[in-house]
Amino acid sequence: MPPRIRTFDALVLDRPGAPSEAQKGVSTIDTIRVPVASTRRYKDFPPGWGHIKVPMSSRSAALGGLALYTPSLTRGIWAQRAAAACVTVFGPRALPGRSFPWTPVSEMEWQELSDRWRRELGAFDDMAGYSRLQASRTGLALVLLHKGSPIAFVKCRQGDSVSLTNERLAMEAVWSYRPRAFQVPEPLLSGSTGGWHYLVSAPLPPGLHRPPRNPPLRAILAEVEAALAVLPRPLETPDHWRPMHGDFAPWNLRQLRDGSLVLVDWEEAGWAPPGADEVFYRATRAALEHRPADRCGTQEAVQFWRDYVLAQWLSQPESARDRRLTQAVSESLGRMAGA
Repeated sequence: MPPRIRTFDALVLDRPGAPSEAQKGVSTIDTIRVPVASTRRYKDFPPGWGHIKVPMSSRSAALGGLALYTPSLTRGIWAQRAAAACVTVFGPRALPGRSFPWTPVSEMEWQELSDRWRRELGAFDDMAGYSRLQASRTGLALVLLHKGSPIAFVKCRQGDSVSLTNERLAMEAVWSYRPRAFQVPEPLLSGSTGGWHYLVSAPLPPGLHRPPRNPPLRAILAEVEAALAVLPRPLETPDHWRPMHGDFAPWNLRQLRDGSLVLVDWEEAGWAPPGADEVFYRATRAALEHRPADRCGTQEAVQFWRDYVLAQWLSQPESARDRRLTQAVSESLGRMAGA
């Protein structure tokens, strides 16, 4: 049986003394009521993918939606830049495809969630949406907008809060550590209502971002490991396993307009063989760039990911796009293992 990524959440879901939402000290601001989501118009980006919901309400709102797209390949980066240029010059209606009304959840659920967020975060009048392409990874994410400017990034999961709890613990630990090689969005608050669980963090600065060409992997991963080391180690974790980000790939390590790096999506943070994050980054980057991966000396980490890909990816009903990426990553790991 392949080793399971050991995460932090199970040890602290019901820990004594955990602060309630009322104790978090989030200020309350009197706000206007958000228009019903379905009265707003959106377009898909990339067209037809059902991935990013770009609002049509204004240029700045549409640009905020386009920034949710995290391309890793050159053609995707240039397509995003071309779309942003079209929006800047001609407005959001210049984006390809038809606009459509969209609400991320049912009208009743949206009203309950948006009322809660207005009380906790302040006014917002629009949103951009992100739906995961992988069928095996459910949930959605939103950027809340006020007059076209992002005020918060919200991840939502229905029913199961385990992944968001794990991500909150990891982000809080890294935020408190204050790494120098990269940034992490500030975790703001978490909660649940109407069967939905959510985690709110600060949005990325306005503007498009891209994967860095030559990131300082060793410096970044040393700080990831040091920051997460304060979190509890689950029982039966091998003594030599180290903390890891768990999804350290080009689509989650981004370079901002000022050149600084930001690392996002901490849901899979946990414990794994030494070198696991670096192995996964090199394997995914080689797969994306359609080039062979070099053989790797950390064979336990390579085998860890080979088992994980087989158990967690190949067994899930994914799209043709995801199956191609899965196959390419699997082949990269095989080369790294010398197979």
